[in-house]
Amino acid sequence: MDILNTVLKTNKLNELKYFYKEKLGFTLESETTNSFKIKFGSSAIEFNSSGVKGSPYYHFACDIPSNQFEEAKEWIKQQTDLLTEDGEDEIDFTNLSAKSLYFEDPAGNIVEFIARLKDNPPSNQPFSLKSIQRLSEMSLVVQDKMAVAEKLKAFHIVNRDDTEIAPNSLSFMGDQKAKVFLLLTTPGRRWLFSNKISTVFPLDITLDSGILINVNDKNEFDIRNEAT
Repeated sequence: MDILNTVLKTNKLNELKYFYKEKLGFTLESETTNSFKIKFGSSAIEFNSSGVKGSPYYHFACDIPSNQFEEAKEWIKQQTDLLTEDGEDEIDFTNLSAKSLYFEDPAGNIVEFIARLKDNPPSNQPFSLKSIQRLSEMSLVVQDKMAVAEKLKAFHIVNRDDTEIAPNSLSFMGDQKAKVFLLLTTPGRRWLFSNKISTVFPLDITLDSGILINVNDKNEFDIRNEAT
């Protein structure tokens, strides 16, 4: 399972475009009056202001080379501030053999760079935006987590390690082949390294299998396979 494209809503389109293009150095893949798209390795995110309600924000994570965490950290610190938790500006997930850092964009999106030490390919090139490998985590906040989990399982998207899904915790939903996950949760959970609380906002996710996932502006969840 790989995330090909994600559409996220925003009421700060111009601020985001400046941040990602001018401050971080991303190239715009496409642009309209109400949107722009940028690439995160093999994945893409489109920020879209059409029909936006409120002030949407999301959490997403990008894979970086397994051997470049410290280099990536220094690169990010030259561009923007790192988020902290309990005085620390990084976290070591020892059970996952992974290290992460976090920063926030002008819309309040919590962006994570994660080096999966046993899984992400290393690089011998200096760290840059070209070093980002893919989107490996995308938040999926829904009103009825257990019902949505059942719908995901029908498309072979299951909890990490195929463990039982708990109604009130964060579940990492994937296909057990790639280390790519939908972070399934209900409203009210605080995102790590942030004071942001998980909230249902509209989004679209396209997976490489042809599966399309949607949360609409009425907080309704839908999943379908366009390849069948």
